[in-house]
Amino acid sequence: MPGTLVPRLSPRPIRRTAWAIVGAMLALALLLPERGLAAGSDGPDAVGLLWLPDGEAPSVPPAVVIAVHELTGIDPRGWRYGEQITAAGIAVLHVELRDVSADNAGSAAVADDAAAALARLLLVIDILAEDPRFANAGLGLLAFGTAGEAAMLAAADPVYGGRIAALVLLYPGCAGLDAAAATAGGGLRSPVLLLHGDADPANSPADCSGLAARLAHTAPVRRVQYAGASYAWDWAPSGLHEVPELPWPGQPGLRVAVRHSPEGAALSATRAASFFAAAFAARQR
Repeated sequence: MPGTLVPRLSPRPIRRTAWAIVGAMLALALLLPERGLAAGSDGPDAVGLLWLPDGEAPSVPPAVVIAVHELTGIDPRGWRYGEQITAAGIAVLHVELRDVSADNAGSAAVADDAAAALARLLLVIDILAEDPRFANAGLGLLAFGTAGEAAMLAAADPVYGGRIAALVLLYPGCAGLDAAAATAGGGLRSPVLLLHGDADPANSPADCSGLAARLAHTAPVRRVQYAGASYAWDWAPSGLHEVPELPWPGQPGLRVAVRHSPEGAALSATRAASFFAAAFAARQR
């Protein structure tokens, strides 16, 4: 049975042309926190924002988490997770799964195409495997919202799934993901951490419980339900009165309101980093 926790929160190469990531990287450079980015323009550095852990090179095989951002593109939600994960000695590659220009405009047709998103994610995994730094690295997937389906399907893929040590799903649209899992064929094997709020219309407790139960047929699953949290609690508004909305996972054309929870954001980042660290350590034994 999948485990469930209910914390209480206070309410409140040619491949490079596959997508125009360089423009997005330049636009995001002004928003990046003060930390080192990997140097270079080939391999993973060319398809995302690669953060390497500080300190000396590890004596054990390295590990890397692909932070798969919403189909709206890379945004600062990932920075807190990246800081926590790299502090655990794990590299983080921030990627997005659609064409994005410097003004963050992209193809809606591609954004709605689950097959295209999955193909891009598998391409990123291949690029990591070809990089000498990560050829034998443990691999984790951290998926935000609408990116959850591509991440889950990658973890369930008969060829790629065996390379994935852990999967973290953040408010992935549990009903739609459950339906996708039912038709995906083989189940995933890697441990799963599912995080959602009980006040999230896009991830009801019943739907997320059902998703966790389905995934638990083939993989260890831990479901964490945050009391009082809504969708994307880790999205910090840019203004005091801003009420942002994001695409509703699994419901093309619909949007869901975001309500920020600083406590939830901090807790989620710590929990995700600990989950990945434990999964990678277990694989090395």
